[in-house]
Amino acid sequence: MLTQGCIKKIIALLVSVLMLALVVSPVLADVPTVKIGFYGSISGVNAESGRQGILAVKAVEKYINERGGIKSLGGAKLETVMIDSTSDVAQGILPLERALASGEIVAIVGSSQSAFALASLPILEKYQVPAVTGSAANGTITQQGCNFIFQPAAIASEFSRMQMKFLEYVAELMGKDIKDLRAGIVYENSAWGEDNARAQRRDLQELGVTIAVDENYAAGALTDASPIVTKLRNARVDVLFPSCYANDAKLIMTAMNAMRYKPLIIAGGSAFTWPSLLKDLGDDVNGILSADGWVWDCRTTLENPEFTKIREEYERENGEFIPGQGGPTIVSYMLIVEALERAGVADPIAIRDELRKANAKDSIWFRSLNDGRGYFDENGFNPNGVPIILQWQGNKPRCVFPLDAASSKLINPLTLEPFEQ
Repeated sequence: MLTQGCIKKIIALLVSVLMLALVVSPVLADVPTVKIGFYGSISGVNAESGRQGILAVKAVEKYINERGGIKSLGGAKLETVMIDSTSDVAQGILPLERALASGEIVAIVGSSQSAFALASLPILEKYQVPAVTGSAANGTITQQGCNFIFQPAAIASEFSRMQMKFLEYVAELMGKDIKDLRAGIVYENSAWGEDNARAQRRDLQELGVTIAVDENYAAGALTDASPIVTKLRNARVDVLFPSCYANDAKLIMTAMNAMRYKPLIIAGGSAFTWPSLLKDLGDDVNGILSADGWVWDCRTTLENPEFTKIREEYERENGEFIPGQGGPTIVSYMLIVEALERAGVADPIAIRDELRKANAKDSIWFRSLNDGRGYFDENGFNPNGVPIILQWQGNKPRCVFPLDAASSKLINPLTLEPFEQ
């Protein structure tokens, strides 16, 4: 039987526990979960793009949460809400509107696909939620008057300029007169593909390069690339500029291999930089070149110790390198995290206002995506977005151009041997 003294001690202990709970509970209540939306093609023909984005945002969420959450919000944890745009622009805006209508999401990462980013603008403006677009490259995204869009990566016209600089460089290494080359432009008729093709057409003409083939196809509808490849081969195209997503890139490369047709390929990013290309082509990926907004071993990325930690954990978790849409997605998410830390409040307008101040001088993440420069102008556009040229070597893409950003030396894309010095 408990004595009266024991009973008093137990009551005192219970009172102490209750008082502690009353003190702690308000603190806990002030540490909410902050919801960030990821908007991408999780399903449909462009699901590879969404897969990359999901892995990237999960990597950031884990990295931040395991290191104490958002410190200015008392250690608030991040929760990423996956919003599937599907691969159909006509239908893809509806999931975004449903997600933002809840009022719980304070910022969006994506869409890295330009057509969806463009379609999202009225919804972002309506609900006043900022979005950072990952690797979206269409140059008109930030020219539509939307006050809640931010585009950190290089745009398609800059991709083309870099492709032309590289073409001049590699033509000299190969001992060829650039004006003797016959070029082919192949692209899907999306906002991104058409933007790429328009810029390439302009820049090739300025260089005096003959455009022997200029061919587009319906986005998501290509089932057999043999007619396109036959046309390229018959036109004696020796340098090809393709702008394709994963399924189309596979069809084009498979048809080329079947015909034993091997032009110099300087792609416009997307699927020609992704792990899925290795899965589809195996060792035949080696030598392929592409412009991209980023690759895992850009010099500025290797100089970011936080990015290195995320990359190493990402590779352990997923068994592959961070691809061309994954890297800018990580940067976009971290720019939102930085804005949250500075704002000290999980409010979309405050986050938008802090994003407007982001620049490469103050943000190691901004520097990781560019060449040490960059900022968001009044439209949310980064006028210093700088693309790179990557080359598949040893079944992995590596930065080979421009030389001050490169971490690997270019090999002859046709022979896979080093160039003679």
